[in-house]
Amino acid sequence: MGWLRLLFAPLTDGATWRRALHLLLGAVVALPYGALGWLFALAIGSGGLDVVSGTVLLALAVAAGVAVAFAPGVRALEVTAARALLDAAVPGTGGRDATPTTWSARRRAAGWLALNVVAGAVTVLVTLVVVPTAIALVTAPWRDIAPLPAGAAAAWCPVAGVALVVLLAHAVSATGAVLGRLAPGVLGPDRRERLRAELAAAQRVADDLAVRNRLARELHDSVGHALTVTTLQAEAAARVLDGDPEFARRALGAIADAGRGALADLDHVLGILRDGPGESPPTAPTADLADLPGLLDGARTAGVDVRLDVRGDLGAVPAVVSREAYRIVQESLTNALRHAGPVPVAVRLDAGAGQLAVDVENPLGHKGSTVERTSGGRGVAGMAERVRVLRGELAAGREGGAWRVAARLPWSGASGSGP
Repeated sequence: MGWLRLLFAPLTDGATWRRALHLLLGAVVALPYGALGWLFALAIGSGGLDVVSGTVLLALAVAAGVAVAFAPGVRALEVTAARALLDAAVPGTGGRDATPTTWSARRRAAGWLALNVVAGAVTVLVTLVVVPTAIALVTAPWRDIAPLPAGAAAAWCPVAGVALVVLLAHAVSATGAVLGRLAPGVLGPDRRERLRAELAAAQRVADDLAVRNRLARELHDSVGHALTVTTLQAEAAARVLDGDPEFARRALGAIADAGRGALADLDHVLGILRDGPGESPPTAPTADLADLPGLLDGARTAGVDVRLDVRGDLGAVPAVVSREAYRIVQESLTNALRHAGPVPVAVRLDAGAGQLAVDVENPLGHKGSTVERTSGGRGVAGMAERVRVLRGELAAGREGGAWRVAARLPWSGASGSGP
């Protein structure tokens, strides 16, 4: 009985009926073209149109039909139909397969439409012949249908009618399967589209990496600074809690302020990570050079003797440069506290013509430890990234017995929103 199931499988297989629907769509598209040709033939044959006028109108009609085949949305419909009805694994082009971006893709889409029009029209015509013939054969023993025999002589006719239907189902299934195999090559992306999709994917990866790096910098700078300052302040407060309660209270207040600032930054970063693509992230923290006094006061509370030297008008510095300069000073103070302890730190800001110079310098090894910085680690790498975004210059390293960070941040063409 296995051969019977194999023989009648196309009639019970859903794929056959989906393929038949795809071929029917091709026949439907063929109807207006066939009707137009038939009308032109009648008009010319009846003398209603002379040959020249008929030729011109036919050329215009053909041009309009070809233009429809090359329309941008045609390929999207063809891809959707091929995937849904032919089970064709048509590869995409980075989410933009709905629009053929090359003439090669447009020509292939038009060719695919023509192929489906021909295949659908032939299938429908064959079906219109086979189905009535099969019905006639099945009913031949009981009806007088010329030129078929009747009665006992027509005993073979029902078998032949059923066989015709089965053969038609096999033919439809095979035609749809062939189209399904052809669809990926015809409707899929060409070399230029694949290259464009790969470049777009690489750009998305680069953009995601840039966002992750930026978030890592923000967390490293803000939260790292807050933890460093609060640790030192807590240690200082613990040492003088009995002898200088007023200093301890100031230290605890500074710890609370640093913690609140770090929580705000952390909440912003987590909000960006939580939001999906296309959603508006929460408002970013906007700490800039205007907030520098609070930053320096917090460091002084931790025991750092910070000297600030400002030249020029910091109010003229664009917001994006001001924010990055603030983070550079913040990270420099963090590094000084972390690696050298409560040492004197000199901060110099010089707002010149189209450039902000940031210099931070502190002695090394004031804590009496043997730790000496030969590189800046993540902190200097983060500062270098911030400076590179602004197309500036950064130098960080040991000069004699001191550690110096020197950043030059140009703002020619910078805007308030920043890069």
